[in-house]
Amino acid sequence: MTLTHLKDDQRKANPRAAMVRVEIRDAQGYANQRRHDLRIGAQPGYVHPTPPEPNSIFIQPMTTAELKRLAKDRRAQRHTQRAMKSNAGIAVVGIIGFGAEAQTMFEALGPDGQEKALRAAVERMAADLRTTVSGLVLHLDETARHAHFSLCGYDLDGQPLSTRMGRGVLRDLQTALHETLQAFMPDLERGRARKARAEAGAAPHELVNRSVAELHTDLPLEIEAKRQELAELKEKIRKNEVRAEKARATAEQDEGRAEKALKNAEIYERRASEAEGKVEGLEAQIKGMEERLESIKAAKTAAEAARDKALEAQKGAESRAEAAERRMKDLEAGRVAAINEAASVASQAAAAVITGDLRQDENGRWTTGEGAPSAERLKPLWKHLRPALEQVALWWDQVRSKVEALPEPEQQAFFDEVPPDEIEEGPGF
Repeated sequence: MTLTHLKDDQRKANPRAAMVRVEIRDAQGYANQRRHDLRIGAQPGYVHPTPPEPNSIFIQPMTTAELKRLAKDRRAQRHTQRAMKSNAGIAVVGIIGFGAEAQTMFEALGPDGQEKALRAAVERMAADLRTTVSGLVLHLDETARHAHFSLCGYDLDGQPLSTRMGRGVLRDLQTALHETLQAFMPDLERGRARKARAEAGAAPHELVNRSVAELHTDLPLEIEAKRQELAELKEKIRKNEVRAEKARATAEQDEGRAEKALKNAEIYERRASEAEGKVEGLEAQIKGMEERLESIKAAKTAAEAARDKALEAQKGAESRAEAAERRMKDLEAGRVAAINEAASVASQAAAAVITGDLRQDENGRWTTGEGAPSAERLKPLWKHLRPALEQVALWWDQVRSKVEALPEPEQQAFFDEVPPDEIEEGPGF
């Protein structure tokens, strides 16, 4: 597939690139992500309730218990002094998205091609991290197609991936994604790093502020991530409130454990309170992002309407120009035809004066014979022709006797140029 496009501004993000984002999740975070990926439970408003195509589950995401057990089994390969923490990163969750033009390339692959491309990409990334894929889902019910995937958070040697997910590894994953997908999408290009964009002349605000097209693709994904973070915070609040309530109940029922239980209750309540403080700020962020996305959609719709209107106006102008050009050609053709007609009538009329097919009587009235142009042809030009024809008639009266005095061969040669025909009287002028 070949896309035709204008040369890009190297200061901006590349619309023909794919992107991957990953983060480590504990058991609760993975459970929340899995529910989102499989559309379990209540769904956010930006999800299409009746999408034209159902989401595609290419690799059924492991349950939280299955993935936690796999992580423990791998961790057990190495000597450890303590059990795995409850908040250990058992999963790497990721999302694969596409720039505006890359989205078109991806859609052109069709269902089978999309599955093969995404499977190859996540398996390559898992292999580079020395782990395995635990889930892959393609979402088709949001603004833009994107895929969610998950990997086991412990590698094949039992080492936690959380200890090495730095900037270099993330850059390598982006390279792996690009190299794998390019085999399916030959026109795919690498994304542009901030450093490269800065070297191309991008101002600091251009590196931070994205274009409308970029935001139209990125914001839904970012809102989704914030909502998942919000769900995790609310779950944290609920758990700590339940634990605090249980601790206070223990303090009331068991005096020997009361002091420790009350301390635990205070810890749980403090954690819940801290999370509640974050919830308010996060909800404000989500609201702001949603409002920004709506304004972008409205601006995009308005821009598309203006573009369509401009195209219609352009088509109308082109159509009028073509019609005017045709009229000019028709007028020019008519003008040329009129000139040719006038020249033909003038020459025929002059010849008819010599042959006698067009003559003027004693009263100055002109009559036409068979060899003269018709009255219909003469009338439009008569005002201009009459003075010239009178000069021709006067000249002919002066030379007629000389022509008639010529020997027969020479006289015949003269009249061969202007053949004398029998005169038939026609309409007068």
